[in-house]
Amino acid sequence: MKISIVIPTRERAEYLKYSLQTALQIEDPNLEVVVSNNASQDDTADIVAAINDTRLKYVETTKRVSMRENFNRAFMASSGDYILFFGDDDGILPGQFKYLRSLLETHKPDGISWGRRTYGWPVPGYGKKTGGIRLHRNNSFGSVYEYEAEKSRNDLLACKLSDMMPIPEIYHGCISRNFLISTSLDPKNVFDTAIPDYCIAYRAILHGGRFLHVNHGFSVNGYSPASTGGGQSSSAKKGGDDKTSKLFAEENEADPFSDVVEYASSVALAFFSTLETVRSRYDLTEFRPNYFAWYHYVLSSARNNTTLRAELSVILKAYAEKSGSTAELNQAIEMPLQAKRTKTERIEKVKSILQSFRVSTEIDGENTILSAANVVDRILGDNFGQVLDGNQTARAAWREAKSRSRQFVREL
Repeated sequence: MKISIVIPTRERAEYLKYSLQTALQIEDPNLEVVVSNNASQDDTADIVAAINDTRLKYVETTKRVSMRENFNRAFMASSGDYILFFGDDDGILPGQFKYLRSLLETHKPDGISWGRRTYGWPVPGYGKKTGGIRLHRNNSFGSVYEYEAEKSRNDLLACKLSDMMPIPEIYHGCISRNFLISTSLDPKNVFDTAIPDYCIAYRAILHGGRFLHVNHGFSVNGYSPASTGGGQSSSAKKGGDDKTSKLFAEENEADPFSDVVEYASSVALAFFSTLETVRSRYDLTEFRPNYFAWYHYVLSSARNNTTLRAELSVILKAYAEKSGSTAELNQAIEMPLQAKRTKTERIEKVKSILQSFRVSTEIDGENTILSAANVVDRILGDNFGQVLDGNQTARAAWREAKSRSRQFVREL
């Protein structure tokens, strides 16, 4: 069984060279690593060309295309039975990959997801907590379980996003090629909304399938000033003038697979737009969302940005008229904006932090996604294999991991 790790990239050579090495450190001959370069003007091509590894495949676009199209080109260049995407400032844990393969070969699901660990690149002037990583007990050496498809679908439609988690994912998750092709309208365009990872997630939830989740992370989600998500968040805070967000919008407008809701620099709106585009494009109108809940969620996401909130109101008004949900929008506008997190969510976050530890990810003067992945691998060791075999409990494995973590500098 071949597994494809796919890394779409653009203008981030300084991050990619480390991100790519996390995948190539994996000792697995039946692995394929695909880099899809979105017309970068930096030395991305040279960095990839300097690597001598027959498992590495490189493709590039002749002109700048949307994120959706770059994801799709990358998928078309891959050949694995299972596909795993991550970003060019992210990384995979090379020492844990064998357990992911074991789970896929044993269960043969439509897909498998896991909890992400987060690493902030230590760029001067960027971020409050960078150059380290936090490991949580509830996301280490945990159980494997199957999604409740109906519950996930109901939570999505009701905009109960925190209750819906986890979700099937191809970005820091793994989905079978057969599922991606069989549930698409066009096998040459398996990604057909502006936000490609949520396109697949929402399609999987509405379509149904056999998806597993494992409480043990196999990858690290990196964030940096160059991240698309970081650009979206920055733009939302500053009023929509971030360069990354503007470029993303321009590329989406030029893409023939445009969403049914107009674009704005709002992650919440992107979630809603993806849901509505999937419903429309795949004729899933029987799954009508709770428009009031979704409108209230989108508007509340701009609670600290009156300019963005006004822009969102205009966009939602146009869509509400088109979808016959104006009454729900008016109701949402009259409601007080909801808090960023509920009281229950805040309590759960505190509990999670209390059952975790954070370490510096510097090794021999280097602090990158590669050193972060290697630090986590050293801490996790091979205990997850013993847990999966039933030879060790998750609690005992966590104790050993905490003990190994003492060789690294602890952080708050």
